[in-house]
Amino acid sequence: MKGKYTYRLRYEKTPEVRYVSHLDFVRVLNRTVRRSGLPITYTEGFNPHPVMMVAMPLSVGVTSEDEYIDIDFDEKVDEAEVLKRFNDAFGGGFVATAVKCIGEGDLSLKKLDEAKYRVIVEQEGTDVPDIETFLSRDTIVVSKKSKSATKDVDIKNDIKSLEIVKTEGNYIVFDIDVPAGNEYNLKPELVVHAMDKYLDGFNVKFVLAHRTALLCKGQRFI
Repeated sequence: MKGKYTYRLRYEKTPEVRYVSHLDFVRVLNRTVRRSGLPITYTEGFNPHPVMMVAMPLSVGVTSEDEYIDIDFDEKVDEAEVLKRFNDAFGGGFVATAVKCIGEGDLSLKKLDEAKYRVIVEQEGTDVPDIETFLSRDTIVVSKKSKSATKDVDIKNDIKSLEIVKTEGNYIVFDIDVPAGNEYNLKPELVVHAMDKYLDGFNVKFVLAHRTALLCKGQRFI
């Protein structure tokens, strides 16, 4: 069952809930929707649930400032009221930052094709990795896990952008842009571990990723 109106919610996942899984987030979202008192559209049948779609699940341990959910409503509601009610019902750790009642001219979340990340890496030494040498390789082969298997893939052409933002002692901050979406996605951690594999003197101890944007052809969804 589809509602009369679709509202797009942008939200943040803060460090407080860094280790909440996607499945647990869906449970939180279901409770939030019910507590909000908004005229949400529900599926029919014995166990009705809200009609909604999450743009792209976050990996456990990853935070974000640019996540999206589309939720169907039976009635039109002022966008400011929707934002307020969601934040009142969300609880700690998840924060709604924008709401828009979308129409046919708006980007579909299904068209998502890129994600941007700010990644903090702790390494064993203090050498600054040679990004130019890394990206100039003919191939960058890594082991990539899927739902069914683990296989070696060449990710060289999948790294849209890789830049060093800051270095401090044995900590390095990177900005990494990678493909994202239902058909194919690349985790920024895999790019970091590829650098560990191919660059001498760069030995990774810990990786902390934060998603800064989800995009479709370079555009944000709100």
